[in-house]
Amino acid sequence: MASLEILLILVVSMILYIFLPPLLDGIERKIKAKIQTRYGPPTIFQTWYDILKLSSKELKIPPTFQFSVFLLVLAFSISIVTIYLLSYIIISLDIYSIALIIVLILSIHSLIAFISTLSSNPFSIIGIFRGLTIDIINEMGFIASIPLYYLSIKTLNLSIKSLLLLILSTIFVFIVSYVASKRLPYDLHEAEPELASGSIIEFSGPILALYLYIHLIDRYTITVLPVAIGLSSIGLSTPLYITMILVHIIAIGIYLLFGVIAPLLGRSRIDIAVKTLMFIYPIIITVWLVVKVL
Repeated sequence: MASLEILLILVVSMILYIFLPPLLDGIERKIKAKIQTRYGPPTIFQTWYDILKLSSKELKIPPTFQFSVFLLVLAFSISIVTIYLLSYIIISLDIYSIALIIVLILSIHSLIAFISTLSSNPFSIIGIFRGLTIDIINEMGFIASIPLYYLSIKTLNLSIKSLLLLILSTIFVFIVSYVASKRLPYDLHEAEPELASGSIIEFSGPILALYLYIHLIDRYTITVLPVAIGLSSIGLSTPLYITMILVHIIAIGIYLLFGVIAPLLGRSRIDIAVKTLMFIYPIIITVWLVVKVL
């Protein structure tokens, strides 16, 4: 019975990971339109419609993208493995699973970046190098933030020092998650008004659909990861399926909060964006280490 329950939890959780990202993007688009006093998409399922419509188009591969389909399928396969592990750590959390999830997420980012570099279009090249500049800095923050966050939760007690460590690491991990989602002001890889969609300018049809779907899954998994680690580390006395539901409810709330924040911000200049992250991340890490040592 226990094995059947675990299997059902894994299956339901993976279905949610597969179905929710485009749906949440549709909700976010409606929220963004409301904030900007626009009509927006007609339904919250619009992103799903867009992906399905693009998937039904004829597959046309530019000469420079001969291997892009294989690489995108590989990135999608890694995404599926990632969401399986994210579902599994709710049941059994260990540092090795967390490390593997981090590696898989970074692998997806690397594959997508590599695919974009195959284009000879100057706008795509500018877009991808803007994106890479931010990604390199933010992924170093990502690699640092998750262990600090995990350690803060595992050593949590009622002392002021412990609570301060948790607050610092939580702020750190959610800043990293927001930047990794490539929302404003950090969507520098596309920058539609000036780069005409930048790094994805030559994507179309099923290739564009798969790219968008991978990006949305990645955006949601990065939001879920700290939530899953947090609830699993606390060791709630609730049944596993309740924990799984709580993980997704909290992650959805954070995801939509990010969606509210994004339209309130303007796009950053690449130099300011880089300087901001290089200023904030070392300060948070240094303060965390100082508090830990004291």
